[in-house]
Amino acid sequence: MRLSVQLYTVRDHLSQDLKGTLAKLAEAGLEYVEFAGLYDKTAEEWKAMLDELGLKASGSHQGIDGLENDFDKVISDAKTIGIPYLFVPWIGEDQYKDGWDKFGARMNELGKKVKAAGLQLGYHNHAFEFPGGLEALYGASDKENVVAELDLAWVKIGGEDPAGYIAKYADRLPVVHLKDYDPTKDPQWQPAGEGVLDWDPIIEAALKAGVKYGAIELDQSAIDALEAVKKSIKFFKGKGLS
Repeated sequence: MRLSVQLYTVRDHLSQDLKGTLAKLAEAGLEYVEFAGLYDKTAEEWKAMLDELGLKASGSHQGIDGLENDFDKVISDAKTIGIPYLFVPWIGEDQYKDGWDKFGARMNELGKKVKAAGLQLGYHNHAFEFPGGLEALYGASDKENVVAELDLAWVKIGGEDPAGYIAKYADRLPVVHLKDYDPTKDPQWQPAGEGVLDWDPIIEAALKAGVKYGAIELDQSAIDALEAVKKSIKFFKGKGLS
């Protein structure tokens, strides 16, 4: 499992110094990044920056509206940058109010289209899918068309065991979000190893499942976000990940 970072984590840094922030992530030992928007740069400009810095894309968060309404542009940009996975990162209640199974069927049809274009569609969870939502979504979709990006902190917040959920969806799980939290703190998101997640069984389960990428993410951070990412990288490298 290769380490990556969800760039939303360092969004403030990126908005001030895009290339400089990417360079700092590379200097901290990362080879992969996960996208969340293009920051007014073209896909060609992003590809040039990544190549110069020795970085590659592990995936991207992409809203379902953009996928359905601007499909050709989304796919073209992803291919130019070298993004293999497009993960729907969040949906409003209006999208699943008629049932997670219906949303799963919708994702399945979209996933067929994404796969035919040479990429892979997936879904990133929060906690509102629990209980039962993820099971219904994935039960209504083919694993070849819709893969999982399990956000491990949100799995735990949702009342489930992260290592157990990794094992449960091992056959459709190329990416996990390596997120830690402490519910007694505000904000609750913490550098890896400083929260409540039990990382040893989680990492063991992820390696056993053949997870390709582990993307570090903090929705918010009490300390500088870039420093929080660096602390998380150090923690996971200490666990044998690279």
